[in-house]
Amino acid sequence: MNDPLYPIFWAIDQVLWLFLIIMFVRIMLSWLFAFQVINPRHPFAWQADRFTRAVTDPVMRPIQRALPPLGGVDLSPLVIFILVYVLQMYLWQLYVAIR
Repeated sequence: MNDPLYPIFWAIDQVLWLFLIIMFVRIMLSWLFAFQVINPRHPFAWQADRFTRAVTDPVMRPIQRALPPLGGVDLSPLVIFILVYVLQMYLWQLYVAIR
């Protein structure tokens, strides 16, 4: 590829995918903690939970304020997954449009 913009768009896309993976790990950890599969006091589990919360909480908080839990279920991760996917689609549409 001789296009100088491609690496920039690719890097943004990869950062968004990494964010989605971290979000998925946070969801899995919360379920494992809730069903007592993993002890939340285990040092590795605690560090993983702390890291995933530090990365995802700034994005999740505004959505959680706007979208209250329905029946005790937090739907903000679902909204974030959809928004990031749509953002990725528009990112590549923008790339194709400016090429």
